[in-house]
Amino acid sequence: MSQTMIGRVLALLDAVADAGAISRRDLARATGLPPATANRIVASLLGQRLLAESPAGLRLGLRLFELGTLAGDSGVSLLDVARPYLVDLHGAFGWTSQLAVLDGDAVIYLLKVDSHRRPRLDTRVAGRFPPHCTGAGKALLAFGPPEDADDILGRAPLAARTPATITDRSRLAADLRATRRRGYAVDRGEFQPGMIGVAAPVRAAVGPVATPARAAGHPVAAVTLAGPAESFDVPRAAHALRIVAQIIESRLR
Repeated sequence: MSQTMIGRVLALLDAVADAGAISRRDLARATGLPPATANRIVASLLGQRLLAESPAGLRLGLRLFELGTLAGDSGVSLLDVARPYLVDLHGAFGWTSQLAVLDGDAVIYLLKVDSHRRPRLDTRVAGRFPPHCTGAGKALLAFGPPEDADDILGRAPLAARTPATITDRSRLAADLRATRRRGYAVDRGEFQPGMIGVAAPVRAAVGPVATPARAAGHPVAAVTLAGPAESFDVPRAAHALRIVAQIIESRLR
């Protein structure tokens, strides 16, 4: 497969991931590919289960999630370790619990146990979201290598998702310093109006989990809780998340 073809495939997959579900016509328009070319690649991706048909349009296929799970495996899978604790958090609080990682300049949610309460949190598994306005993103930036945060915040646009989003770099830097001091990050309606999110870092251990890119003490992921502002208890959520993060760290060792 040529590099040009790889780029087209990735562009199609990214467009489907961004949309959640999308028609073939809109997919061709989103990628800038001729409709005939887009349809030919889509047919191949459907055959390989990398895409799937649904009543709402094309969606990511199950094979991508299978490959993604395998990519996360190294002895003990972070997903396998974290999943029961996210279920427990959801059961204890009734709020949405999530596991997230930082990939380049975006936050990706690997696991999500959704709340049945309204409003629902506007995130999805495998979706890419800006780190500056999410609890998970701020936790990963605050506790990660300072040069990583400087690099991401220096080039990524600090777009305002809500009126509460921090778009001033000096204010965001101060928020990250406060996050490091208290040990957890808080998103107060910065990602979604009326919602509060709290996140705690899951730090790399000395051993197989630590890598040159994530040395011991730096986060490999973040665990989060999010819910409606009128019923959300930040200190209680933060206490539970820090305990869960420490348990996951010890299991990964």
